[in-house]
Amino acid sequence: MITSIGEILVDIFIDNNQKTVLPGGAPFNLACNISSFGGKVFFYGAIGNDEEGKLLTNFINSKHISTRIDILQNRQTTEALVELINGERSFKFVRDLGADYCLNVSNIQNESILNSNIIHLGSLMLSKRKGRIFFFEACEYIHNNLKAKLSFDVNYRDDIFTSEDEAKKIFVEAIKQADIIKFTSEELELLSGEKDIRSALKSLLNEKQIAVVTLGEEGSIFYSNNKYIHVPTFKLKPVDTTGAGDAFYSYFLYELDKGLDINNDDEIISCLTKANVVGGLATQKKGAIDVVPTLEEIHNFLNNN
Repeated sequence: MITSIGEILVDIFIDNNQKTVLPGGAPFNLACNISSFGGKVFFYGAIGNDEEGKLLTNFINSKHISTRIDILQNRQTTEALVELINGERSFKFVRDLGADYCLNVSNIQNESILNSNIIHLGSLMLSKRKGRIFFFEACEYIHNNLKAKLSFDVNYRDDIFTSEDEAKKIFVEAIKQADIIKFTSEELELLSGEKDIRSALKSLLNEKQIAVVTLGEEGSIFYSNNKYIHVPTFKLKPVDTTGAGDAFYSYFLYELDKGLDINNDDEIISCLTKANVVGGLATQKKGAIDVVPTLEEIHNFLNNN
């Protein structure tokens, strides 16, 4: 079982004065995706008592995902304003009074979370002091009391931190806490100062940590204890890249939870090949929810390409 903890929010797309509001938030996307693959998943997050919060609550109820959602009276559901240019997206977050980072460590003592094999923590909370306190207290509790592996997706957003230097220090400390980490190649270079991916991974990680790196059109990389495997992908013209990284990583964690043998190179290559397909096909639809292919669609795509 996998538990995902962190931001749940609304993505707002404005195209030719047409406003579209969709559920979002990387950890929530990840939970929805894993559920779509048939995995067992639990999500913990916080929203405001507002119209956006009601939209998210109705969506959750329609999906039947196991959750703990804190509805905060004095906070607003976080919004991400999404701009699309040639399928590539940029975000502007509205969260001065956002609910997404107002989480409580005592709520980790939930039966579903306690029985999880993997606990995933989102990164958006790290930009706020209250969220950082929760993040590092949660890491300490998980390490000291649970057998679960701790997962972390860097998912770096430069516009929500006071400075790049502050963000880099926080993320480097957060990475040290995790057993499983997802990077983009750009995040690796930023945090390590190394242009070479292998050197960057070696500088940031210890021999026990597992990492995957997304490379866009170049595919992805698996890295652990100096094992470095690059898996190419299929090139697809994106409609919207929102949530593509979440889609890729959700499939990787799904396979890891099922028992992926990280000592078996063939299994790793098979897993990343499918995860690449998941990430690529997710770019063919707008938004980050309900965009991942089914297991059958992954199989059919690979058979036809």
